[in-house]
Amino acid sequence: MTQQQEERKEALADSLRDLLKHEAIEKVTVDQICQEAKVHRSTFYRYFTDKYDLMYYSFERLMIARIDENNVIDSIIAIIVNDKELFRNVSINNNNGTLFWMMVKMLSYQLIKADEEGRLHSIGWVQRAIESSTNKELTAKMISGACLTLMFEWVDSNYQMSPKELSEFVKNMKHL
Repeated sequence: MTQQQEERKEALADSLRDLLKHEAIEKVTVDQICQEAKVHRSTFYRYFTDKYDLMYYSFERLMIARIDENNVIDSIIAIIVNDKELFRNVSINNNNGTLFWMMVKMLSYQLIKADEEGRLHSIGWVQRAIESSTNKELTAKMISGACLTLMFEWVDSNYQMSPKELSEFVKNMKHL
């Protein structure tokens, strides 16, 4: 892919993230995304099948770029804190579970990768659960789903716990 093509994809992803700071994904249209990115609809469809495909790409890039593989939980909390409105609009202000499942997939991948590379020591219970599991992928998805449900509840409660309290809560859990 050429640099210009990469730049167009990034412009579309940035536009979607900007729009999601103000509206739920269901209300955002491909036309709005294209107007914001200053590209034609055909350019959008050259790279993405629909806005959910773009959302996956956008969040994958956002999450992968910002997740500290040595501190996954704190990284996710920081990402949410830095983009509170965006996460409110994609987590609790929408009727589609697409983002949740997308994030479960991304987080579980990161957990498995961190386990394989010996970097889960800061979250002992997660490390023990994954390492002792007969199905590591399913265990990582279960843990990811539980953690993301907690994160979404945190957003829904208008961040009643401090980021540090939330981080300590997750890190100190002994059982799901």
